[in-house]
Amino acid sequence: MKSRRLLPALLSVIGLIALVSAQVEASTSGVVEGKTSYQSGGRKIKVDTFLPTTPGPHPAVLVLYGSGGAVFGKGDMNDFSRKLASRGMAAYQVHYLNRTGSIVETGDRVITKLWPEWNEAVRDGVDFVCTQPGVKKGAVGFYGYSLGAFLSVSESFDDKRVRAVVELSGGVFDKMIGKAKRFPPMLVLHGSEDKRVSVEQVAKLKREARRLGTTPKVKIYEGEGHALSKTAAADATERALKFLSQHLLPSR
Repeated sequence: MKSRRLLPALLSVIGLIALVSAQVEASTSGVVEGKTSYQSGGRKIKVDTFLPTTPGPHPAVLVLYGSGGAVFGKGDMNDFSRKLASRGMAAYQVHYLNRTGSIVETGDRVITKLWPEWNEAVRDGVDFVCTQPGVKKGAVGFYGYSLGAFLSVSESFDDKRVRAVVELSGGVFDKMIGKAKRFPPMLVLHGSEDKRVSVEQVAKLKREARRLGTTPKVKIYEGEGHALSKTAAADATERALKFLSQHLLPSR
């Protein structure tokens, strides 16, 4: 009987130790991780947050995964978000697929039909992030992969709050060609042998930029596909961090 009474107390102690350990780990790594959400089109959009521990305000970067959602590549997105936060940028992983109740969307026809809804979710995400305490006004960036890159580009074409975009293995939606009102500083990263999203998308982005009197920064990884190899991915990560830091963080 006594052991039964002791069990809840023991579990509480174990839980408290785990909580303290997690807080210490977050503090020592310079990153505080959490979860929040906002509403878009009557749907709850989940957001994973990775925030610096240093005093704000900080620029914010919306991190958008590909059509594989949080199922595929989640670890890589988390690692990148932590690196952003450790460099003084607040990272917000926006689960835009929540807008349509999707977990994974890989069919081109479905993507063509639904991307405007996801784009609205992303725009609502920018609105939400800009209201967060500790976020620097007018200092928003994007890091998107595949479908997330397409959405990052699309939003940046019409949103003056977006100051920098890194798009990996993505491009521009056909319906957005010729409609961009602006072209922010953009880093384009793409594999030359990408079979999912053709490298021809890079040329489309260049033409759209040229129409608006500018040009994106481009790195083509020769022989690489849609998902970059470990070596190429490491290089892309460093380029992305440097680019976002250059355009979002104050010069020192």
